[in-house]
Amino acid sequence: MEGTPATLQSAIVDPFKEFFTRKTLTSALLILAFMFFYKVGDSMATALSSVFYLDLGFTKTEIGVVAKNAGLWPMIIGGLLGGVWMIKLGINRALWIFGVVQLISILGFALLAEVGANLWLLAGVITFEYLGVGLGTAAFVAFIARETDKRYAATQFALLTALTALPRTFANAVTGVIVEYTGWTSFFLLCALIAIPGMLLLFKVAPWKAQ
Repeated sequence: MEGTPATLQSAIVDPFKEFFTRKTLTSALLILAFMFFYKVGDSMATALSSVFYLDLGFTKTEIGVVAKNAGLWPMIIGGLLGGVWMIKLGINRALWIFGVVQLISILGFALLAEVGANLWLLAGVITFEYLGVGLGTAAFVAFIARETDKRYAATQFALLTALTALPRTFANAVTGVIVEYTGWTSFFLLCALIAIPGMLLLFKVAPWKAQ
């Protein structure tokens, strides 16, 4: 059982050193790259969601009501279903399938951008997006936990989870500029393309046939 780290060395350096020495450098870097890229497209697509809905012509009241009802429960249900399905599928296959769901959810925003202010489509897009978030998060967290060493489990999990938060920071920094130059539809299609490298890395870090 991991005790409370007494120094910076034992809190950060030793867990990272163990992570890199347990694997080859290439393998470790591929895993870290996967953790960054797996959700970066989805993070970019939702970074300016409220601004996007307002630009389409939805009112703040409509956005609040639809987002609250179409977002919360699908995310909870997605998390629960994700956990159940992951047990049956295995972590690797769950990452593949749930990753595809995330990719499709990004394309839903592109469809909404083309159709315009349709409340039913908005509800459908938000529902599918948060369902994908719940599914993807369940498998992603399980993958991170699998990559930790039991001696440093808590510390490595915290450090690796912090790494996965970087895509959101990155998205917040660049999405506004990109939208100005591309428009919403092209922006969401770009987000879908950016999500592909994370999926391709699954061939290396979580092959379909391996469990």
